[in-house]
Amino acid sequence: MFKQKLSEKIKKLRSSIVAIGFSQAPNQITITGSGFCVSSDGKILTAAHIYNQIPPQFQSKLMGMVMTKQEMGGMEHYAWLPLNFIKKEDKNDLAILQSSAYEATILKPLEFGDSEKVEVGQEAYFIGFPYAAQLMNDGFGITLIANQAIISNVKQDGVDPAHPRNWFIIDAISNPGNSGCPLIDSETNKVIGVMSIAFRTKSQVPKYGDLDIREPMHIAGARPINLAKGLAAV
Repeated sequence: MFKQKLSEKIKKLRSSIVAIGFSQAPNQITITGSGFCVSSDGKILTAAHIYNQIPPQFQSKLMGMVMTKQEMGGMEHYAWLPLNFIKKEDKNDLAILQSSAYEATILKPLEFGDSEKVEVGQEAYFIGFPYAAQLMNDGFGITLIANQAIISNVKQDGVDPAHPRNWFIIDAISNPGNSGCPLIDSETNKVIGVMSIAFRTKSQVPKYGDLDIREPMHIAGARPINLAKGLAAV
């Protein structure tokens, strides 16, 4: 029964998740991370480091892979649409982008929870586009992936009295491409965080070409959603 309930909750959120990339040349898009809709006019919340890591000459060529149609049988249709950079807060690793053609999508804003009420042991999940380009190149097509987790630790740095919580440590493996996707409270189905970091250790496998192979740890970090509420209100 619980799995059925969770599957229905995930299904409701799928059309709100966006793969984020940039266009280097016509018909050539590099996927860098994930984001999610936070307003009825197509604003997208993501991690600031996704934008920061894009070469400066391509930062004006942001693109979002957005769902445009869901069929009854489960088939989903996506399109690449231009995104505009709006604002970012590097200290919290958060950024707002804007879809300039949101009317052509089925984007729906996700509802925010209260991250000050999140407790250790609380069940959660995150949903995004890890290894999106690799999966498409390997013939799997567009693959939106959900991962279950629990809140393992709530970190407080004491720097900002208005927002004492600055990290959620979660018990899950987060892969490249998940940065910027929403962390969802499994009970309320509201956003409680933004995935921001994956912890990895150096692999014993020899380095292969330019690929820096690292072993994933079962630890990841998300920024509490209350840190983003002011930014998302722009």
